[in-house]
Amino acid sequence: MGSYEDEMKLVEAGLAERGKTARDYFAELDAGFSEEESFLTHRPDYSDTLFAPENDDIYREFCRYVDQPAPRFFDKVENPISIEGNTAADVYFAMKAHNDRIVSIDGAAVYAMLVKLRDNPTLYKKVLDFRPTCYQGGCGMKDAAFDAGYYGERTFPKA
Repeated sequence: MGSYEDEMKLVEAGLAERGKTARDYFAELDAGFSEEESFLTHRPDYSDTLFAPENDDIYREFCRYVDQPAPRFFDKVENPISIEGNTAADVYFAMKAHNDRIVSIDGAAVYAMLVKLRDNPTLYKKVLDFRPTCYQGGCGMKDAAFDAGYYGERTFPKA
C-alpha cells in the first residue's frame, strides 16, 4: 500500500486533509534546505489544482512519485499518465531545459503543470515551449533571440 492509500484512509477517518502526502514531501525537502534556500523557496497553494478531487489521477501519480526512494525520478514512475502528449518526465525536462536560471523544480510543481495542461492546454503548451530572450543583456545559445538570428547585442540578422 502506498502513500495515497494511507492518506485516503486518514482523510476518511478525519485524521488528515487531502494533500497530506505532499505536505510531508515538502517537509522532507525543507529539512534539506539551508536557511538561504528556505528563504527563497516559494510554494503555491495546490488545493485547487493538484489536490482537487477532479485531478485525482494526477495526484495518485504524484504520490507514486513520492513513494520512490530518494533521489526520485519522474521517468521511473510506472505507467505514467499523459496529458496532451506530455508525461511528468516530459514536463520536467521542458521546464528545466528551456531556462538555465531554474536551479531545482520539486515534484509538486511538475504535477501541478500537468493539471494546468489539462485545464488550459493551449496556454500551457506555450508556457512549456517558452524560451527567454537574451540572458543577462546579451544574446547567446539557448535563448530565443539567438534562435531568431540575433547573434549579439548589436548584431542583427543578415538581410
